[in-house]
Amino acid sequence: MAWTFVLLATSASALSANKPPSILAIGETLYDSLPHGVFLGGAPLNVAVHAAQLGAHAAYASAVGDDALGRDAKRRLEALSVDCELVQTRPGLETGFVSCVLDENGDATYDIAYPAAWDSVHAEPSLLTAARSFDCLVHGSLALRGEETASTLRKLAADATRRVFDINVRPLPDGIEVRDLVEPLLQGCYVVKMNEDELQLVQAWFDLKPATLEKSLLELNEVVGADHLVVTRAERGAALVDASGAYCESPGFVVDVVDTVGSGDSFTARLVYGLLSGEAASDALGAATRLGSWVASQAGATPRHESLG
Repeated sequence: MAWTFVLLATSASALSANKPPSILAIGETLYDSLPHGVFLGGAPLNVAVHAAQLGAHAAYASAVGDDALGRDAKRRLEALSVDCELVQTRPGLETGFVSCVLDENGDATYDIAYPAAWDSVHAEPSLLTAARSFDCLVHGSLALRGEETASTLRKLAADATRRVFDINVRPLPDGIEVRDLVEPLLQGCYVVKMNEDELQLVQAWFDLKPATLEKSLLELNEVVGADHLVVTRAERGAALVDASGAYCESPGFVVDVVDTVGSGDSFTARLVYGLLSGEAASDALGAATRLGSWVASQAGATPRHESLG
């Protein structure tokens, strides 16, 4: 995989000459139980870890239990250069845990414990201040399942300088509809990211008919009005349309897939890092696709980037 390292390193080193962007991710903190081990994860947490490795000032906001897993999570984040001062502790609730099952292609399905500490993130003043001071706020849809965390996220969304929303549909508790969680936060985003299945889901919400990928993204962005609307396509790469209507694609990269856990989160981190650093959208998209492909070839969601070489 040395060829991937060269491409990634060239792009990242060119960006690091300027002041690094500041990225605040908020959401679920959990441990993924995979066939080959137990790994600290959660989509926004993974984004923060990858962003820190890229050189961003990365901070993470969440809640963990007053338990061994929660203390371990904070220690691990600190060791990975992620600012976790905004990680709250919730006595009486357990740190999140997920059982993952991988199919023969390395794709994962999830059994996510509910409730968990990350369902109860309080809108503390320090968190509201951080949302206004960081270059962007990154969140997904899963953390919206808990009403307290959802309320906090809505407050942060109103104050954030820029907001990145990774729809990232996951199983939800009975009685909770994904549209009710996602649609109210689709407007006013710096980046909205989804995969092809999620694209079809959101198109159906707005009675949009599937068309060519470019037309589908253009039509959907007329509704949601994102600065950047992105769809990931697994081994076929990714595509992006911006607010001006400019469209670009990045091809996929062939790798031997170990598991896909965290691949999309590394993609998000690299895309946002590049866009905030002034990189052209097409270049940021290509670099994000390369990093996401490499992560899919590794075990766990946040492999160390040093191993790219």
